[in-house]
Amino acid sequence: MPAVSVIIPVYNVEQYVGRCVRSLFSQTLDDIEFIFIDDCSPDNSVTVVREVLENEFPARKPQARFFRMPVNSGQAAVRMTGLGLATGDYVIHCDADDELLSPDAYGRMYGKAVAGNLDIVSCNYLVEDASGQERLVREECTDVRQLLLDEVQGSLCCRLVRLSLLKDILPPAGNMGEDLVISVQATLRAKASGHVDEAFYLYRYRANSISKERGKDSAVKRHKALTPNIKLLADLLVGTYRYQGDSPEMVCFKYYARHCIEPYVGDRECYRLWKDTFPEIDGSILSNPFIPLWKKCRFVLIHLHLYGPVRWCSQRLGKLLKRK
Repeated sequence: MPAVSVIIPVYNVEQYVGRCVRSLFSQTLDDIEFIFIDDCSPDNSVTVVREVLENEFPARKPQARFFRMPVNSGQAAVRMTGLGLATGDYVIHCDADDELLSPDAYGRMYGKAVAGNLDIVSCNYLVEDASGQERLVREECTDVRQLLLDEVQGSLCCRLVRLSLLKDILPPAGNMGEDLVISVQATLRAKASGHVDEAFYLYRYRANSISKERGKDSAVKRHKALTPNIKLLADLLVGTYRYQGDSPEMVCFKYYARHCIEPYVGDRECYRLWKDTFPEIDGSILSNPFIPLWKKCRFVLIHLHLYGPVRWCSQRLGKLLKRK
C-alpha cells in the first residue's frame, strides 16, 4: 500500500500535460502511485504522458496506473473513479494542465500528516492568468463554514486527504463544484487538519475551460452543473449535520449558485433560472451579514429589471474613461 495516491484526470491537455507529469514524477516522495484517468481524450494527452514516463522517468513505471473511462464522463465521475482505484493511505488530485511548484511538495505534506496524525493537510497555490501574472491563494481550512462562505475554494489539488475519510461519500451531482462536494464531506469527517503555508501548486487559467468560457450559453451550462452540487451539500448539511437551512452561512452558500448567470439576467431564460434558484433565500439576502453591499445592490437591481441597463451604462462609461 503506497503512502500517497495521486489522481490525475486527463482530457484535452496535450499542450500542458508534459510539464504536469514532469513535476509529478520529480517528486522526492518515493512511496507513491500515480493514477491517470483518461476521460476519452480526443488528443494525444495520454501518449505524451506515456512518452515522458518511458523516456525520462522509467523508474516510475511500476508506480503509474492508467485507466480509460468507457465514455466521456466529466470531471465529477473521473474524480470518483480515481478514488475507487486509489490504494494509498492518503490521496490528492492534480489537474493535468497544472503543475507542482516544488519537488518535495507531497513529501512535505505527507510528512506533516504522519507527524501529527492528521486527516487532511492543505497547502497554498498560485493562480496564473492568461497574461502570465500570478497571485497567491491561501487554502487553509479547518471548518466547513469557511467553504460555505467561499473563504477557501476547497480545491482537491491542494488537499492531501486520508483515503478512509472518502469511503462511501455522496458523489458529486454535476461537473462544477465537484471538488467542493468532496472537500466538504472530508472536512466534516476529519478529526484533525493541518496546513503547510507555502504555495506548492500552480493553477493555470485556461479561457476555454468549462469554468472560464464566456457567453450566455456557457453561463447557463455552468449554472446547471453547479446548482445540483450546492443543493446536494445543502440537503446533506441540513439533514445529517443539523445545519439550519435559513442560517446566514447557508443563505450565502445557496446564493453562490446564482452568480454565474447574473451577467446575463437581461435574457428571459437566464432571469427565470436566476429567480427559480433557491427562491426561499430571497427574503434573507439584504439582511445577510456575509453578503457584501455591492452584491445586495445587484440583487435589488436584478429584481427591478434594472441590472442590465445599469451594467451596460457602467461598461460604456468605463470604456470612455479608459480612452481619455
